[in-house]
Amino acid sequence: MTVMGYAVVDVETTGFAAGRSDRVVEVAVVLLDDDGRQTGEWCTLLNPGRDLGPQHVHRISAADVWDAPTFAQAAGALARRLAGRVLVAHNLAFDARFLAAEFGRLGVDPALDGLCTMRLAARFLPGGGRSLRACCDAAGIPLGEAHSALHDARATGRLLAHYLRHGPLDAPTAPWPHLPGDDVREVRRGHAAPSAPTGHVALRAGDLVVFTGQLSEPRDVWVSRAHAAGLVSRDHVTRSTRVLVAADPFTLSGKARRARAYRVPIVAEREFGALVGALHG
Repeated sequence: MTVMGYAVVDVETTGFAAGRSDRVVEVAVVLLDDDGRQTGEWCTLLNPGRDLGPQHVHRISAADVWDAPTFAQAAGALARRLAGRVLVAHNLAFDARFLAAEFGRLGVDPALDGLCTMRLAARFLPGGGRSLRACCDAAGIPLGEAHSALHDARATGRLLAHYLRHGPLDAPTAPWPHLPGDDVREVRRGHAAPSAPTGHVALRAGDLVVFTGQLSEPRDVWVSRAHAAGLVSRDHVTRSTRVLVAADPFTLSGKARRARAYRVPIVAEREFGALVGALHG
């Protein structure tokens, strides 16, 4: 196979359980030639079909991924960028584990071997830390926005280029099957403009309401307000639920998925407060 350079990859995920419930929510690929010069980049958010996990870490909201492709839809575009190149990542074991799990769900089992800039730091940056930030600081490389797949991939690419200036690096490439979706639209951070209209919602005494997510006010406060207005709160969404109140109306939580399946309106706290106020009025 002809080697076309390096594909530096970084993923942001919903958690650490790659083979179980956690999914990739952002993937970036930075392309380098044999000398470590950047020749291209590609990045997209992904709709994981579940809640987003530690949003305080990756800072990706449900609205950000609302119109993003699923991994299955983006897999062809990703595979095309990895084909014929040496795979590179900082902590390759983590990124490879998630990519293997995602491709595995599609019946694809690539050999995700390559170069780990974290492991190579022992050779090229001895005596320092092994985190991406520590390695970049030691090499004089700006990291930019940490826990952003594209920023981390760019920084890892610069780190690899730093290594290449000090010695050759050999690693295998793996064949990649052709997958559909080569021209999938990239959805990047800060460019989401979703619209999820709930339609007209009106409440009356006895209606069932359910809450989901970390609300700005304690949930028991909202439950008390609902009860004072004659509403009935429940923990689970059913077909008879009148409204689901969410910290984020675009949430991909299990309750939200069930609400959408049952066509139960999902409203934000502020909207629900207005609905409760209308009952009192």
